[in-house]
Amino acid sequence: MSNTPADPLPAATTPAATTPADPVPAAQAPSAGRGLGHRRIGLPRQRRVLVTTGIAVLAGSVLVTALTASASPSAEPHQADRPAACAPQDPTGPQPPAQDPAPTSVSTVEQAYYCIFDNYYGGSRLDDRPLLQYAAQAVVRELRKRGVDQPFAVLPALTGDRDKDWPPFAKRLQEVLDAVPDDQAPRSSLAVAAIQGMLTALHDNHADYQGPGSPGATPDAHPWGLGIGLNRTLPPAATAPDFTGPLFLTTVGTDTPAAAAGLKPGDVIEAVNNVPVFTNGQLNPGVVDSLHPSYPRRVPVTLTVRRPATDRTRRVRVTPGPLPAQPKPQVDVTLVAGSIADVRIDAFYPGVAQEALKAISDLKATTKLTGIIFDLRGNRGGVADEGNKLMGAFVHDATAVSFCDADGTCDPQPVDNSTPLLHLPMVTLTDDGCASACEVFATGVKDLRLGALVGTRTAGVNSGPAHLYALNDHTSLIRLPSQRVIGANGEIIDGIGVPPDHYAPLTAADVSTGKDPALDKATAILSS
Repeated sequence: MSNTPADPLPAATTPAATTPADPVPAAQAPSAGRGLGHRRIGLPRQRRVLVTTGIAVLAGSVLVTALTASASPSAEPHQADRPAACAPQDPTGPQPPAQDPAPTSVSTVEQAYYCIFDNYYGGSRLDDRPLLQYAAQAVVRELRKRGVDQPFAVLPALTGDRDKDWPPFAKRLQEVLDAVPDDQAPRSSLAVAAIQGMLTALHDNHADYQGPGSPGATPDAHPWGLGIGLNRTLPPAATAPDFTGPLFLTTVGTDTPAAAAGLKPGDVIEAVNNVPVFTNGQLNPGVVDSLHPSYPRRVPVTLTVRRPATDRTRRVRVTPGPLPAQPKPQVDVTLVAGSIADVRIDAFYPGVAQEALKAISDLKATTKLTGIIFDLRGNRGGVADEGNKLMGAFVHDATAVSFCDADGTCDPQPVDNSTPLLHLPMVTLTDDGCASACEVFATGVKDLRLGALVGTRTAGVNSGPAHLYALNDHTSLIRLPSQRVIGANGEIIDGIGVPPDHYAPLTAADVSTGKDPALDKATAILSS
């Protein structure tokens, strides 16, 4: 999220992040576009990676607090023997000269440790012991995974004093690193694991690690995989029911291995490599993981799929391969029912509000519009101020949400009064792929009664606006939210999401036959 709100889980310009529970690799191909008149085949589409727009859209969703991130003041001055403080990043400003990567070391872990206390929401009040416990757990997992477990790899006694607890932890971690094979790669991996463990201890969907060891990273950012999008992407909110299926394809990218194999949006996946997708009603996570092979894995994947439109079941063999480059995010506007502007917004990237409003204005020049539909399904966030600008087209002198500090001090985030009012009714389409800054927009629409929400509940991945910080290995970045998002009515959105006013889920049969119940419902509301 961004201060213009995004989000992890998250929008400041960041490399693509992976969500905690169900990572969706950036390489998944987007939908080929609209079909059947105004309807879009395969909604919700797999979202696009925003590597050139100043934000990253998370598997993890990002709410950016400001495109110019600044470090919070440290809770206490750094001791002389500590590494330099983590460096806040401004992805939109002039970038410093590139530096050669250095090993991720105990010094890097220490820098991340104090960066959390200095910059995370409520960091000055954090107990250091869970951070170090999770760090140790992550290191031990990495040791066991590599087959180099050590008898002295245990967590030393901790006191709860962060400055006193760090030296014995650092000493033990250094001993572990020194004991593994004389190769810098596993040592750096262990240090990265420690950093990731500390961030996991925060249980925050907008706090994460980005670097060579982050989930979903591929060498040279090669787009790779099958070229599909699934109806299960973001991690569910705490209130979400267990996913019981069916698991189906929402998109099949053009010029991808999946398309070459004849797969189509709406195809229901019943088994992968002869392993059922569900066992006793429970999703097999490994099955989903195998649908997202990483570069350069070329092991064929055999899918058993059922096509709802024909009720035919068949086995399809798909070999992972390179995928087309991800297109830039965009605003897609069409006319439905002769007089309603259907505005598809991929992400809240910088400038998207102006693009959307110009597209609406251009349409008004030739058509007497009677309503606006904002289709935000699958929109994983970005810069929240872009949503505030859009809301300014429907109301002035109102607060969409507030960003609040741990001490209860809140910064109201007003809608943009400089946006001319459209004086048109509006409906917004949402689903569980709408996260972070997208949820800021959705809750503003709901709380300020700007229009109806149609679709399904949003993701609930919306802890707060996040900043990026660089570490001393010149390859690692950590993202930390500095505030919490509170709705206009004082409600917490994170983990809960924003419920629609009209429930209209998209089914496999709908996708297979080119139907879109949510869009049809929105059209009916605005036509009544």
